[in-house]
Amino acid sequence: MKSEGSVFSDLFEKGKQTELDKGDILHRSDEKCRAIGLVLSGELRLSRVLSTGKEIFMKDFRAGDIFAELIVFTAEYYPGWMIASEPSVVVEVEWAQVLQYLGGNENLIPYLAGISRKMAHLSHRIEIASFKTVREKIAFVLLNEKGGKSGIPVNITRLAEEISCSREAVSRAFNSMEAEGLLERTAGKMVVPNKKGLEDIL
Repeated sequence: MKSEGSVFSDLFEKGKQTELDKGDILHRSDEKCRAIGLVLSGELRLSRVLSTGKEIFMKDFRAGDIFAELIVFTAEYYPGWMIASEPSVVVEVEWAQVLQYLGGNENLIPYLAGISRKMAHLSHRIEIASFKTVREKIAFVLLNEKGGKSGIPVNITRLAEEISCSREAVSRAFNSMEAEGLLERTAGKMVVPNKKGLEDIL
């Protein structure tokens, strides 16, 4: 069976190669995706790295695996940190070269971007399902939401649907977490006064 990389080997012929030592960071979650990558040797892992330094593993990529093949079409941020698990070599192809490879057909971009967003949504739901308790699921969702100084807009019914739990279970968890000083609810928004405490739940 052919690897992903061997199928698209001609795409990566003129890409930029990067050598990584174990522990080196290739991309961070605050970086926008501008290229498709291929692991030539070694192994990389995709992880969420919390402010406490705790790392939540998401996926690994071994020799022959392609990464960022869909998210590049949305120019969104990487979903986590790309870190070398061992000495590795990767090659990356910039967005302009990818478009050229597709024959310059820009009409494909909205279609592929739509697929990418659907895959990202599905991946998010799978991540939520991997957590066992309601508290863990709530903590994960809130830590991944971007809110202003006034807090994160939260609708309990919608949140319950998102994490596949009953509204009553979510309300009980909120009450418990609020009593512990992990959360504060004000006017339909959720403030996280103790982010470290929330991260420690995961």
